Amino acid sequence: MRTAPPVPAGFGFPLGVALGVAATLVSVGVGATRTPTVSLVAMAAVVDVIAMVTTVRATLATAAVCWALHAGFVLGRHGELALVPRSGHAALVLALCAFTALGFASTLRAVRALLHEREQPRIPGPREGEVGSPTFVTSPGTTVVRPGSGARAHGAADQA
Repeated sequence: MRTAPPVPAGFGFPLGVALGVAATLVSVGVGATRTPTVSLVAMAAVVDVIAMVTTVRATLATAAVCWALHAGFVLGRHGELALVPRSGHAALVLALCAFTALGFASTLRAVRALLHEREQPRIPGPREGEVGSPTFVTSPGTTVVRPGSGARAHGAADQA
């Protein structure tokens, strides 16, 4: 069973980039260049949010951009990628975070789809008259008169 995420990839990736840039700005503003773990946690949160609301491709692309922002502006300076062991660790953390969040989001979507499946509505048959009633309806526009009741039948031909 395939369930579509609420945000398509064409909007999910730009959303992830915007959130990643915002998280980088806030992280650097609170001193993440001295403590890079703050930025890595913020980037992991961005990847998790994007995984919950968009597609696999948008999530993986967002994780790559978040790694580049972390390695370029927190570990490195002025956008120059710092290819050091810490950036490799950050890449591994973000990749694992992305795959874990995607698996969790996929499971939630599948369970939600199963819970919201609806059975075919049961359409009741035509109503019958009360016991002792001289007439009852068999189909729309047709009324049947029980013999000996003295009532008149009302059908589509009688109304015309």
